[in-house]
Amino acid sequence: MTIEWKNWDDQTVSEVHGEIFLHRDLYEGNHAELFPRAKDLIANGEITDRYYNGPVKAKNVQTPYIIANLCKLIAEVPAMLVARSIGKITSSIRSDKEDSEAANEETNEFIDGPTSGDSSEIDDLQNEVLEQIETNSKLQLEHWSNIVQHQVDGGLVGVPWNDENGIRIEFKSRDVYFPHEDGLGVDLAYKRTINEKDYIHVYRERQNKGNLDVEDMLFLLEGTRMKRLDDATAREILKKDKLKDTFPGRSQMFISYWPNNKTFMNPLGVSDLRNLFGKQEEINWRLTNTGIVYERNSKPRIAISQAVFDDLMSKSEERYGEGNGRIDHRDLEITTFDDQGRAMEVIQVDVKNIGGLEWAKDLMKTMLMETRTSEKALDFYADSSSNGAVSGVAKFYDLFVSIVKAEQIQQEYIYFLKQLIRSCLWLLNQDDDAVQIEEPDIALNSMVPVTRTDLITENLPAFEGGGMSLETFVRKTNPTASEEWIQEEIERIEMERETVDSVTIQNGGQDGDNLDDNRDINGDPIEVEDDEE
Repeated sequence: MTIEWKNWDDQTVSEVHGEIFLHRDLYEGNHAELFPRAKDLIANGEITDRYYNGPVKAKNVQTPYIIANLCKLIAEVPAMLVARSIGKITSSIRSDKEDSEAANEETNEFIDGPTSGDSSEIDDLQNEVLEQIETNSKLQLEHWSNIVQHQVDGGLVGVPWNDENGIRIEFKSRDVYFPHEDGLGVDLAYKRTINEKDYIHVYRERQNKGNLDVEDMLFLLEGTRMKRLDDATAREILKKDKLKDTFPGRSQMFISYWPNNKTFMNPLGVSDLRNLFGKQEEINWRLTNTGIVYERNSKPRIAISQAVFDDLMSKSEERYGEGNGRIDHRDLEITTFDDQGRAMEVIQVDVKNIGGLEWAKDLMKTMLMETRTSEKALDFYADSSSNGAVSGVAKFYDLFVSIVKAEQIQQEYIYFLKQLIRSCLWLLNQDDDAVQIEEPDIALNSMVPVTRTDLITENLPAFEGGGMSLETFVRKTNPTASEEWIQEEIERIEMERETVDSVTIQNGGQDGDNLDDNRDINGDPIEVEDDEE
């Protein structure tokens, strides 16, 4: 059962994806526009948010709207841990030499595309194809933003694409994803402005008896109403030769969707910022209210007797004229005492005892607990040198809750990437059967930053004990090295292993006789007689 498109507005998105726009505003820190008490304070001139109301109201107000945006931290901590752990993508299949040689002759047009550089010789076709997918997709720049968007929206969309710009993966936010009710198809709907007119572009994939049908549709948006354009007009506007296509033998859709914390009640996943609205609002309110109290009461105030005040006013009239109302602070050096011996008193409120800050801290802990975020994750943003250096193991246990959460996200993200790459390889295989369809290997680095010394210490026993290959050892101890450097380093190590001296070649392993190049203590050659049978 497909979707019948008739209307398009924010409600259309919210009916499928919930409060997605609210969660984005929470992450972006647009809290002055969201929270009722903040808007009331700004309207009454109690506080200001210069990005929200501009400099006009800021003239007479000194206390800003204070935001401690834990929603941003909750989404970014797992992204920080997972993104740095994604390593090199390599083939799980070693291409035959014949395939690579044939590829040099037959697939140069693909390999020498707009992003391949000047290289035209292919040593390993399969890895070369994977490198092109990774490069065209700019994956190294996408991991962090993908996971942040996944945490904020509650889901992420990926689509393999092959056109004149090369084979690649395109990632899209959840709000363009509209699954069909029967589970056999998906629509991706985008709002586009072409020639100053608003359109809704719908890309549809639909499973059909073991095949996959794809279709592009274009709707003219008039207010909130959608009017479908005929195929000829749609082809002209979209600049496409055809709007429909069928992929025989393709039993699953190209579009991949990755939900966050999927349940039977929420099959499309939920945002990690869900139900944090009230707590975030209360934290901001307490901090801002404390700021207002501090602004009003932190400055010292001087209390003086009426006699001292009359004396100051008299001196002011003599100096500046009658009715000027000015009191010169220099005159406070000359004072008179009242009948109890007091002339002035300094009054200052101790804002540390107001109490709002402690309540805000408790709410912060509650938000971190609900979202499985370690309190020590705050050290990423507010590091303290007073604690001294700590080991990688200590960092691991300090961040244990966040790491457990990040490992789950990492496992799901790796699966998501593998499915998308497999779909890219499927598309290429239709034109060149030398490209093999597979789920590639994705190397994983440590989530917690460690030194190179720690990397070697951690991996060396497994390598020396035979539990790790040389290639894996080199990759793990050099996580940022290029593929070319890794291969050269492997070759250099293997050459050093195979290097032997001339004595060993001629006489075998070293023993007592050939230790001195087969010479006796006088330097004369030792004659070796053949054993008689």
